[in-house]
Amino acid sequence: MEDEELDVMLLVGEAVQRHEQELKEARREVFAMLIEDAWRTAMRSRHYLTSQCLDTPSESAWMVLFEYGSDLNFLNATSLTRTAFRQLLHRFAACYTIRDPNSRGRPPKLQYLHQVLGLVLVFYTGSMEQSSLSMLFGVPPSTLSPTLQRAERVLNQALNDYKPSRIAWPSPAHQAKLAKLVEAREPMLKHTFGFIDDKNLRVQQPSNADMQNAMYNGWLHTVFVTGTICFAADGCIVWSKHNCRGSWNDSDTSLEFRSKLLDPVMCPDPRMNVVSDLAFPCSATRAGRILTPLKDGDLDRIEPSLRSSANTLSIMRSRLYVKLLSGACAVYKRCTAASTCRFLTTLNCVG
Repeated sequence: MEDEELDVMLLVGEAVQRHEQELKEARREVFAMLIEDAWRTAMRSRHYLTSQCLDTPSESAWMVLFEYGSDLNFLNATSLTRTAFRQLLHRFAACYTIRDPNSRGRPPKLQYLHQVLGLVLVFYTGSMEQSSLSMLFGVPPSTLSPTLQRAERVLNQALNDYKPSRIAWPSPAHQAKLAKLVEAREPMLKHTFGFIDDKNLRVQQPSNADMQNAMYNGWLHTVFVTGTICFAADGCIVWSKHNCRGSWNDSDTSLEFRSKLLDPVMCPDPRMNVVSDLAFPCSATRAGRILTPLKDGDLDRIEPSLRSSANTLSIMRSRLYVKLLSGACAVYKRCTAASTCRFLTTLNCVG
């Protein structure tokens, strides 16, 4: 009798223990399902700014800048002076139309062409996210994105066959004028009319092995499309080569530029030069035409009496290169259309 009761108790205890284990597993599964459901809900949710938390476009920060901003303010925000901006706006207005606010349907958020043009230029010039642009112009992301995309297409269309947006090699007289600008800032640099630098743009890795090998940059260990740009001392792009393979170095991409620099027709004054970083070639045939900072060991090979002057000149070149690069490339890096890139850096000369 006692043995039977003991067996029953063992069976009941085993059943209770099994039930508790199954209950724990069921609770764990339910908890996992709840977490997954909450995660999916969160992933479906869109977190964005709404019109209620934004200023009206007519009272936005851009409107204050447009009404009261100086040339320096405009240059900082759009990379253009007020005169140049209005010149571009006149061209842009011929290609972009804004629906009449009194027409049927919901009125447009941006009711002035200068707001639309300012939006795309600020997007190119700055490195801000779209939420920051929304707060700057007073429009929600749902309006900003399609407006920005349309403005980019129209701006590219407006710049076609537009003379101020071209990339043009400076004439000999203009080269001398540019050199005076540099000399006024750095008296030790004579006959320097601009600077040259490369630009690497990351791209998706090609599926084709040969193409992938051509685009792969072994120095930076990633896939690039590379190019080289020459900026004049006033910020204009005077020469460029785009969409080169990432495996090419600065010597490959700047070959045509160096030919122009040595051409007696394009650059008759043999003293004219540009500054660059250490990556660009400086052979004997181009001595004095592409100025670079001193490399390791160069100072030791110079006559002791000339080392101080050479070191000072090298520092001047480095300073000028950094100053020009920081201003000009800030505009180029955000430009998605080649024609827009050309315009942003050249229109200031016209204005």
